[in-house]
Amino acid sequence: MKKKKGRLFMIVTSVLLLLVLQTLPAFILKPWGSKTLKSYFINLYYQPSDEKGAREVFDLLSEKSDEIYEKMKFPREEPIDVYIYKTQNQLAIREAGFITLTFAPSWHIGDSHWGNIMMVSPNTPVKGHTHDSILTATLHELVHAINYRINKKLSYFWDNGLATYLAGQIPDDYDYKSRTIPSISDMDTNNGLKFASMGGYAFSYKYIEFLDNIYGWDKVIAYAAGQGSYEEVFGKSESQIYDEWCIYLRSQ
Repeated sequence: MKKKKGRLFMIVTSVLLLLVLQTLPAFILKPWGSKTLKSYFINLYYQPSDEKGAREVFDLLSEKSDEIYEKMKFPREEPIDVYIYKTQNQLAIREAGFITLTFAPSWHIGDSHWGNIMMVSPNTPVKGHTHDSILTATLHELVHAINYRINKKLSYFWDNGLATYLAGQIPDDYDYKSRTIPSISDMDTNNGLKFASMGGYAFSYKYIEFLDNIYGWDKVIAYAAGQGSYEEVFGKSESQIYDEWCIYLRSQ
């Protein structure tokens, strides 16, 4: 009996230890031996061997942060922490530990958790991306970080729509015209892989573009900030807005 209990204890202890080791990177966000760049808006942490890439990200965020905060009608509270990694694997394990390496998409370059920014360096070779597209994506993640501070309940579709729109990540016509327009239920997904496969980045951009053009930016920001329902902000139901958006897309 004692031997069985001892074995069970060892098994449970081993499993718990593996879980701790598996998730540990998700709690240690700073790159190993990191250096720091600081401004009024951001604290940026990077590896000493990536000085050039880190400086480019730092300069862009320092230049554009004020404009984006103003556009989102949100006062700066405290600097946003930015973590720059030299490889995609270093970024991936910060998402949910080592297990993330088994399903992270090849195009993945950045994320925002709890109001921070995690990015690969613009000098990192990534399938489907260029130096400039990675650099622009840092603005995308900045919007996510600010959205988190404004309204933690904002939907994944809205969050990404605002991020792509304000970062100026204009989709090619093919990105949305070659795909089926997502349904309202599809737009409600929180699954990042499903969102990407249905053309979510392009469609969410076009959704915010439509609302801005037809209803005005003040209403877009009011809804994003959780200041009311579709009916209260736009004067129409979500399904009515959706139908108008579909017509807008098909007319282009």
